[in-house]
Amino acid sequence: MRSSTIILISALVLLIVSAIVGNYLESSGILTKEKLGQRGIAAVMLIYSGLFCIIAFAIVPIAFRFFIGGQTKIGNAGQPVIHWLREHESTVVYAVWAFFATGLLTAVILLRDKISEFLR
Repeated sequence: MRSSTIILISALVLLIVSAIVGNYLESSGILTKEKLGQRGIAAVMLIYSGLFCIIAFAIVPIAFRFFIGGQTKIGNAGQPVIHWLREHESTVVYAVWAFFATGLLTAVILLRDKISEFLR
């Protein structure tokens, strides 16, 4: 969980700082859409999409651990479902990651024509 927390915080800080710097550069006229061009805009969108995916994947084990901890604190630790989830924590996290990856892959496959058109 510690590595997930470090990855999550790092990605969030990078996302926020880059947005602030990008807004400053754009408002001062140093970096505009015209100067970036179509490929530059695509690169920026790819970077932000990647950061979003990193955040989404990193938050799963943290949220799951908080859920199990909360259920334990309110006295549900003896429930069979909570006990099973606690015993198979990594399997559940990997399953959620696989679900996310499947959705991401499906989106990329369905949008491949638009993505390749955008990158030209």
